[in-house]
Formats: sequence, C-alpha cells, structure tokens
Amino acid sequence: MAAQIQPVLVTVPLSPRHPHSVRTIVGLSMAAMLFLVLGGGDLATLLIGIGFLFHPVRATTDKLVRWPRQDRADAEALTRVVREYFYNAPAVDVHGVRELAAKRQVQVNGGGGGQLRIALTGRRKPTAAGSRPEARMSFKCGDVGLTDFDRLLQNAENDPSVRRATDRMRRPETGAAA
Repeated sequence: MAAQIQPVLVTVPLSPRHPHSVRTIVGLSMAAMLFLVLGGGDLATLLIGIGFLFHPVRATTDKLVRWPRQDRADAEALTRVVREYFYNAPAVDVHGVRELAAKRQVQVNGGGGGQLRIALTGRRKPTAAGSRPEARMSFKCGDVGLTDFDRLLQNAENDPSVRRATDRMRRPETGAAA
C-alpha cells in the first residue's frame, strides 16, 4: 500500500506570468503617443517607424527566448523546494510549471507509481525577494526499491529516537546467559 504524506503549505518560487510582454505594450504605447504628439516630421516618423518594428521583434524574442529560460529556472527552483520536503519526489519539468501557472494545479507522476500534487492556494506570502505564491504540496510514494529503502534507513539513523532504539537492539543483554 502506498504511503500518503500529509500535505504541506509552502511558498513556491514562480515568476509572475504575463500573457503579453509588458515592455512591448509600454513601448508600443509610447511610440504611438510620440507619433501623435510630434506629428509627421521626417526624422521623428522614421524613428517611430523603427520603434514600431522593434517592439514586435522584442515580443517575439521574449516569447521564444526569455520565457522558456524563465520556465526552466522556475522548474529547477520548484524541484529544489519539492525535494526539501519530499526527497524522492519526481522532478517538476517545464511543462509542469506552465500547467501550474495556467491551471493552478499540477500532478507529476514518478517512477514506481509515485505521485506529486501541487496546487496554488491563491494566497501570496511576503518574502525577502518579494511576495511568492503559496502552494499545497502532497506526495504519495510508489513502490520503494532497495536503494530507496537504504536511503530511508540512512535518513532515519539521524533521528535520535531511532538511533537509541537501534543501539538498544544491538546491545547485548547483560542478564542473558551465554
């Protein structure tokens, strides 16, 4: 039977999502305003025309270069946060980050039947780097292999109560006959 670990509330390092490039919208509005204010002077018209051509190029660059980089960085950061709480959870990929941003929840299936669920709560928590969205994460373990079992035992040996119990079991009994 798979073990269900209690859900935890954490802040997740997701960058804000904008459907359009804010820089592009601001740049196009400034160019249009300058075009209306300055009239149709030859040099001004040429510069504004270049601006109108430059901003769609910037929007395309944002969509093809900047946003995928940002998604990869968010996926790595989110995987680090998940692994702090659930060390054997599957890694969150770029598709998972995009799905989390769009649908506000994602389910990542791992090997052996493990399942990670992340759902945004809608609240934001203030941090030193600004406010971050809060998410509820839960992980259901799949089949535990021998390497995972060894890792679980090694992690458990650091717990003082487990260490005392194993020492007690390994200690020879003083009253027993040999």
